[in-house]
Amino acid sequence: MTGAGIRNMGHHMNARSEISFASAIIAFCMFNYFYLIPTQVVAEGSSMVYPALINTMLLLFALAYWGEGLLLYRTEKLAQAAKEQSRAGFWEYYWRPLSLLGITGIWIFTMEWAGFLLGTIIFLFCATYIFAATSLKKVAVFSLILPLVVFSLFYLVNAPLPEGPLEDLIFAVIR
Repeated sequence: MTGAGIRNMGHHMNARSEISFASAIIAFCMFNYFYLIPTQVVAEGSSMVYPALINTMLLLFALAYWGEGLLLYRTEKLAQAAKEQSRAGFWEYYWRPLSLLGITGIWIFTMEWAGFLLGTIIFLFCATYIFAATSLKKVAVFSLILPLVVFSLFYLVNAPLPEGPLEDLIFAVIR
Protein backbone atom coordinates (compact mmCIF):
# COMPACT_ATOMS: atom_id res chain seq x y z
CA MET A 1 0.00 0.00 0.00
CA THR A 2 1.36 3.41 -0.87
CA GLY A 3 1.99 6.18 1.61
CA ALA A 4 -1.03 8.11 0.27
CA GLY A 5 -3.23 5.05 0.76
CA ILE A 6 -2.05 4.67 4.33
CA ARG A 7 -2.58 8.37 5.01
CA ASN A 8 -6.11 8.20 3.56
CA MET A 9 -6.92 5.13 5.60
CA GLY A 10 -5.70 6.83 8.77
CA HIS A 11 -7.61 9.96 7.87
CA HIS A 12 -10.77 7.89 7.40
CA MET A 13 -10.27 6.42 10.84
CA ASN A 14 -9.81 9.92 12.24
CA ALA A 15 -13.12 11.07 10.77
CA ARG A 16 -14.92 8.22 12.51
CA SER A 17 -13.14 8.82 15.80
CA GLU A 18 -13.94 12.54 15.60
CA ILE A 19 -17.61 11.76 15.02
CA SER A 20 -17.56 9.34 17.96
CA PHE A 21 -15.84 11.84 20.23
CA ALA A 22 -18.25 14.63 19.27
CA SER A 23 -21.19 12.27 19.86
CA ALA A 24 -19.86 11.51 23.35
CA ILE A 25 -19.61 15.24 24.12
CA ILE A 26 -23.17 15.77 22.86
CA ALA A 27 -24.38 12.92 25.08
CA PHE A 28 -22.50 14.44 28.03
CA CYS A 29 -24.20 17.81 27.40
CA MET A 30 -27.61 16.14 27.32
CA PHE A 31 -26.76 14.37 30.58
CA ASN A 32 -25.86 17.75 32.07
CA TYR A 33 -29.09 19.39 30.88
CA PHE A 34 -31.43 16.71 32.07
CA TYR A 35 -29.68 15.36 35.16
CA LEU A 36 -26.62 17.14 36.57
CA ILE A 37 -27.77 20.75 36.32
CA PRO A 38 -31.26 20.14 37.76
CA THR A 39 -30.17 17.71 40.48
CA GLN A 40 -26.81 19.21 41.47
CA VAL A 41 -26.91 22.92 40.69
CA VAL A 42 -30.58 23.81 41.14
CA ALA A 43 -31.05 21.41 44.06
CA GLU A 44 -28.26 23.22 45.93
CA GLY A 45 -30.03 26.55 45.41
CA SER A 46 -27.70 27.98 42.77
CA SER A 47 -28.83 29.64 39.58
CA MET A 48 -28.76 27.38 36.54
CA VAL A 49 -28.08 30.25 34.11
CA TYR A 50 -24.28 30.08 34.09
CA PRO A 51 -23.97 26.23 33.95
CA ALA A 52 -26.66 26.09 31.25
CA LEU A 53 -24.89 28.80 29.25
CA ILE A 54 -21.54 26.99 29.45
CA ASN A 55 -23.21 23.68 28.63
CA THR A 56 -24.98 25.25 25.64
CA MET A 57 -21.71 26.65 24.32
CA LEU A 58 -20.07 23.24 24.72
CA LEU A 59 -23.04 21.62 22.95
CA LEU A 60 -22.82 24.07 20.03
CA PHE A 61 -19.09 23.43 19.63
CA ALA A 62 -19.69 19.67 19.82
CA LEU A 63 -22.43 19.88 17.18
CA ALA A 64 -20.11 21.87 14.89
CA TYR A 65 -17.33 19.33 15.51
CA TRP A 66 -19.75 16.48 14.78
CA GLY A 67 -20.91 18.15 11.56
CA GLU A 68 -17.31 18.69 10.48
CA GLY A 69 -16.58 15.03 11.10
CA LEU A 70 -19.60 14.01 9.02
CA LEU A 71 -18.53 16.27 6.17
CA LEU A 72 -15.03 14.83 6.29
CA TYR A 73 -16.41 11.30 6.33
CA ARG A 74 -18.75 12.08 3.43
CA THR A 75 -15.92 13.64 1.42
CA GLU A 76 -13.82 10.54 1.91
CA LYS A 77 -16.69 8.26 0.90
CA LEU A 78 -17.39 10.33 -2.22
CA ALA A 79 -13.72 10.23 -3.21
CA GLN A 80 -13.67 6.48 -2.69
CA ALA A 81 -16.88 6.06 -4.72
CA ALA A 82 -15.50 8.24 -7.53
CA LYS A 83 -12.38 6.11 -7.65
CA GLU A 84 -14.47 2.92 -7.82
CA GLN A 85 -16.78 4.45 -10.45
CA SER A 86 -13.88 5.34 -12.69
CA ARG A 87 -12.94 1.66 -12.77
CA ALA A 88 -16.47 0.41 -13.48
CA GLY A 89 -18.13 0.47 -16.87
CA PHE A 90 -21.47 2.09 -17.64
CA TRP A 91 -23.62 -0.97 -17.04
CA GLU A 92 -21.85 -1.95 -13.79
CA TYR A 93 -22.58 1.48 -12.37
CA TYR A 94 -26.06 2.22 -13.73
CA TRP A 95 -27.84 -1.14 -13.86
CA ARG A 96 -29.50 -0.74 -10.45
CA PRO A 97 -31.01 2.73 -11.01
CA LEU A 98 -32.09 1.84 -14.56
CA SER A 99 -33.64 -1.42 -13.37
CA LEU A 100 -35.45 0.39 -10.58
CA LEU A 101 -36.75 2.95 -13.07
CA GLY A 102 -38.01 0.13 -15.29
CA ILE A 103 -39.81 -1.80 -12.55
CA THR A 104 -41.28 1.44 -11.19
CA GLY A 105 -42.78 2.13 -14.61
CA ILE A 106 -44.15 -1.40 -14.84
CA TRP A 107 -45.58 -1.07 -11.30
CA ILE A 108 -47.36 2.19 -12.15
CA PHE A 109 -48.76 0.99 -15.48
CA THR A 110 -49.99 -2.38 -14.16
CA MET A 111 -51.52 -1.12 -10.91
CA GLU A 112 -54.94 -0.57 -12.50
CA TRP A 113 -55.45 -4.26 -13.31
CA ALA A 114 -53.10 -5.87 -10.74
CA GLY A 115 -54.24 -3.67 -7.87
CA PHE A 116 -52.20 -1.96 -5.21
CA LEU A 117 -51.38 -5.00 -3.09
CA LEU A 118 -50.25 -7.46 -5.73
CA GLY A 119 -48.38 -4.82 -7.73
CA THR A 120 -46.67 -3.35 -4.66
CA ILE A 121 -45.67 -6.74 -3.27
CA ILE A 122 -44.02 -7.66 -6.57
CA PHE A 123 -42.48 -4.19 -6.94
CA LEU A 124 -40.97 -4.18 -3.44
CA PHE A 125 -39.67 -7.72 -3.84
CA CYS A 126 -37.92 -6.83 -7.11
CA ALA A 127 -36.64 -3.44 -5.88
CA THR A 128 -35.25 -4.86 -2.65
CA TYR A 129 -33.66 -7.74 -4.51
CA ILE A 130 -32.08 -5.37 -7.06
CA PHE A 131 -30.42 -3.42 -4.29
CA ALA A 132 -28.59 -6.50 -3.10
CA ALA A 133 -30.68 -7.73 -0.23
CA THR A 134 -28.92 -10.65 1.39
CA SER A 135 -31.83 -12.61 2.81
CA LEU A 136 -34.59 -13.73 0.47
CA LYS A 137 -36.78 -14.49 3.50
CA LYS A 138 -36.42 -10.90 4.83
CA VAL A 139 -37.14 -9.51 1.37
CA ALA A 140 -40.33 -11.58 1.18
CA VAL A 141 -41.50 -10.58 4.66
CA PHE A 142 -40.80 -6.88 4.00
CA SER A 143 -42.50 -7.07 0.61
CA LEU A 144 -45.62 -8.57 2.17
CA ILE A 145 -45.88 -6.59 5.41
CA LEU A 146 -45.36 -3.04 4.13
CA PRO A 147 -48.09 -3.10 1.45
CA LEU A 148 -50.51 -4.75 3.88
CA VAL A 149 -49.87 -2.03 6.48
CA VAL A 150 -50.32 0.76 3.91
CA PHE A 151 -53.44 -0.92 2.51
CA SER A 152 -54.88 -1.27 6.03
CA LEU A 153 -54.24 2.39 6.85
CA PHE A 154 -55.91 3.53 3.63
CA TYR A 155 -58.81 1.16 4.27
CA LEU A 156 -59.28 2.51 7.81
CA VAL A 157 -59.50 6.12 6.59
CA ASN A 158 -61.80 5.03 3.74
CA ALA A 159 -59.36 6.14 1.02
CA PRO A 160 -59.53 3.86 -2.01
CA LEU A 161 -56.48 2.35 -3.63
CA PRO A 162 -56.50 0.57 -6.99
CA GLU A 163 -58.12 -2.81 -6.54
CA GLY A 164 -57.07 -6.05 -8.16
CA PRO A 165 -57.45 -9.79 -7.58
CA LEU A 166 -55.72 -9.76 -4.18
CA GLU A 167 -57.91 -6.93 -2.88
CA ASP A 168 -61.00 -8.74 -4.17
CA LEU A 169 -59.93 -11.83 -2.21
CA ILE A 170 -59.33 -9.81 0.97
CA PHE A 171 -62.68 -8.02 0.67
CA ALA A 172 -64.44 -11.37 0.08
CA VAL A 173 -62.95 -12.67 3.33
CA ILE A 174 -63.66 -9.47 5.31
CA ARG A 175 -67.23 -8.94 4.14
